[in-house]
Amino acid sequence: MISLLESQEEIKSARAMLRSEGLDFAQHGRLRLWDILYRVRYRVPMPKPDPIKSWDVMNALQIVEREIPDRRAGILDMGCYNSEILYALHTRGYRNLHGCDLNPMCRRMAFWHAVRYRQADITSTLYPDAKFAAVTCLSVIEHGVPIDALLKELKRLLQPDGIFIFTTDYDATGGGEAAVTEPRPFGLEWQIHTKQTLLDLFSRFERAGFTLLDQDARLPTHHQRPITWNGKEYTFALAALRAP
Repeated sequence: MISLLESQEEIKSARAMLRSEGLDFAQHGRLRLWDILYRVRYRVPMPKPDPIKSWDVMNALQIVEREIPDRRAGILDMGCYNSEILYALHTRGYRNLHGCDLNPMCRRMAFWHAVRYRQADITSTLYPDAKFAAVTCLSVIEHGVPIDALLKELKRLLQPDGIFIFTTDYDATGGGEAAVTEPRPFGLEWQIHTKQTLLDLFSRFERAGFTLLDQDARLPTHHQRPITWNGKEYTFALAALRAP
């Protein structure tokens, strides 16, 4: 499965859908208790999820619910800091949720009483082999993640036929850049994928034994670049793959 964000309207529609289902954690007061606890400990407000990620979260949630209906299944969010997907999955009744991130503050994210957060490099975690039925990774791999090391870790962590869902920055209109060195968000490299670099990425997954959920899927085209961040315009690409 491959999808592209086409417009700002899709972001607004996804946020409206999350809100209608009680899953809008960017909404004022939705995380009030956790914000109070965070303020008591750190004297600053707890970061709220960014609504610009609405499309990513809504699509990833729908795929997980469709492919992994068992609420006891292990699910990991890689690069989980300030990501809304684990909040949504917890609210939907999933009870074996994990999140890891380089940022140590991930351990104080909302629902820490139920979601097991851990500071970790996503390419070298300490989770047991074949622990997870699904792994999500939203807007992470474009920030200097070594793909071969990530693939090795995913193959170790995912159960046979497990699901990996990722989103990444993308621009195939010719107006973007294959590699961006400045600015360096979070002090990391930043790559906006082109059509060729994204196809190359899929080829690397294929060589590692991963297959798209829809094996006949083709990379769609896009005309708009609805995301503007750090002086760049681009869109988001989402892919869902099945582990060997």
